[in-house]
Amino acid sequence: MTNMLKTKKVNYQSTIMKKILLSIVALCCTVVAGAQNEIMTVVLQHGNDVSTFTGANAFINANAQAVDGDVITLSSGAFNVSDITKSISVYGAGFEKDANTSTEVSKINGQLNLGVSGGETLENIHLEGISFGAAVNANVPLEGFLMEKCYVNGNVNIVENTNTIIRNCVITGAISGGDKIANNCIIQNCYVGGAVNTFNESSSVKIDHCITCNFVGPYFCSNSIFTYYWVGAYYDRAVFANTEGAVAHNCIFRNFSYNNQDKNDFQNCYAVDIKNIFSDAENANYSATRTYEIQQPTTWIGTDGQEIGIRYGWSKVPRIPVVTDLNATVSGENLNVNYNAVAR
Repeated sequence: MTNMLKTKKVNYQSTIMKKILLSIVALCCTVVAGAQNEIMTVVLQHGNDVSTFTGANAFINANAQAVDGDVITLSSGAFNVSDITKSISVYGAGFEKDANTSTEVSKINGQLNLGVSGGETLENIHLEGISFGAAVNANVPLEGFLMEKCYVNGNVNIVENTNTIIRNCVITGAISGGDKIANNCIIQNCYVGGAVNTFNESSSVKIDHCITCNFVGPYFCSNSIFTYYWVGAYYDRAVFANTEGAVAHNCIFRNFSYNNQDKNDFQNCYAVDIKNIFSDAENANYSATRTYEIQQPTTWIGTDGQEIGIRYGWSKVPRIPVVTDLNATVSGENLNVNYNAVAR
């Protein structure tokens, strides 16, 4: 069978999704065809050309054939890791299973390396809807790196980078900069279990609507919750330990005093014991079922008028459309596909 697709109807609005819709349909067709065997499938899209790969090494094989600008789409399942050395986008089915949002889990086992040591800058890498079983590690400078709605069991090491966005992610370890300069690095709506404090002091880093559980560097922080000890009382164990020039606007800390206010700029911040921050638990531990409601959402308000923390804008659902009403038939050498695609 060829990869010729004859579409009957499409109901989606996002122009971003047009580029990967063909991949989604091809992926669905392959999965439907092999449903009895629960085939793990990866689709590689190059322009209008689509190739499919199956099995645990499907991501490795698709990545080997990819060139700059290509899109790789993963079905649910656990795939073996492959270093990314090209400017590609990789979309998964999600990092946590949720029947209410038709979200499955696409997992990549092993440490994902971006680039090869000594290589040139990698541009426009996009990772979305994937659970990474180990660290995500950049070996080269990154330009336009976007990672969203991913789970990383370990650190995200992005070293030198420009125009980076890490959004709606769960990272159990640290976001590390290796003392390299980050220009316009935005970390938003993320749960970070480790530190965010090793970018070069000349860096431009913004932490917004996050929950972080360890040290933080001299960055611009807004609308976030910091749960690692407190500022001032035990200075060597404080969130902004040994830091000068940090800015924190409308943030919640564990109890702290302002005895280092001459070194960092705190405005409209709240001192709250850890057991009194969240409505559902007396800690900040990550759980797939937690939504992290804060106890005083109408009092603890961010700079944007929304409640402090990750609830505002927090979503684990990938943006790829859900394909419904899929019906594939064979006519000679052609595969005729009728489907409906709905943006999420």
